[in-house]
Amino acid sequence: MFARTALIPVALALFLAATQLASARPMLDFAADAVPAHGGGAHGRGVLTGSIAQTDETWVCRGPVDLDSVSVTMTSAIASRRGADAIHLQPGCTGRIRHIEVLTAAGDAVKATEGVHDLAIDGGSIVCTAKLPTMHQDGFQVMGGERITLRGLTINCGRTDEKLINSNLSITQAGRSTKPPTDVVCVDCFLGGAAAHTANIQSSVRSGLVSSTLCAAKYPKLTLTVGPLAVDPVDSDNVLGTC
Repeated sequence: MFARTALIPVALALFLAATQLASARPMLDFAADAVPAHGGGAHGRGVLTGSIAQTDETWVCRGPVDLDSVSVTMTSAIASRRGADAIHLQPGCTGRIRHIEVLTAAGDAVKATEGVHDLAIDGGSIVCTAKLPTMHQDGFQVMGGERITLRGLTINCGRTDEKLINSNLSITQAGRSTKPPTDVVCVDCFLGGAAAHTANIQSSVRSGLVSSTLCAAKYPKLTLTVGPLAVDPVDSDNVLGTC
C-alpha cells in the first residue's frame, strides 16, 4: 500500500512538468513559414504563401496556395522526359498565384490535371526556347480541372524551325483525367505564333479565351482550333493572327 501511494506524487510531478513544456512550445503558423521548394498546402498544413524560385526542378502544386510568384527555369541540362516539365498543377491545387515566370528548354511549361479547382493565375510569362528532341511541347496544357482562370498571361512557345510544338495553350481532356477541363478561361492573354496551334480547344466544357491576342500559327487555319468535343466553347472579343 505504501509503495503504490508513494508513486502518486512522482507521477503527478512528471505530468505537470510535461504540461509546462508543451505550453512553452510555440504554435506553428504554416502560412508564415518559409516557403518550401515543392507543392504546398498539403496534409492539412494550410495555405502556401510567399514566392517560389528554382532551376531544373519541377515545381508541383498539390494544395491551397496564395503565392506572390512562381519562377521556374528548365535548362538544356535536363536529359530525360521524366522531370522535364516546369510546373505541375495537381489534384488539390487551388487558390491564387499572382505571377508566374517560366523559361524552359526541356518539356512543357505548365500542366494542369483533374483535381485542380478554383485556381487563378493573374499574370506572367511563359517562354520555350527549346525541348527534348522526341517529345512534343505545349506552353500551358490543361488536361483536367475546374474553374481555372488565367489572366494577362503571355505564352511564347512556337519556333518556326522546330517540329513537334503542339500549342501555346491546349485545353483538352488528356492523361489520367476522367472528366474534361471545365470553366477554364484565358482572359487578356497574349499567345505567340509559330506553334502548330496557337490555341487548341478540344474536349472541354465552357473553356477558351476572352479578349486575347493570338498570333498566327505555323498552320494559320489552326491559330484557334475548336474541336467538336468542345461543349459551349468560349471565344469572345479575341484578335487572331495580327502580330
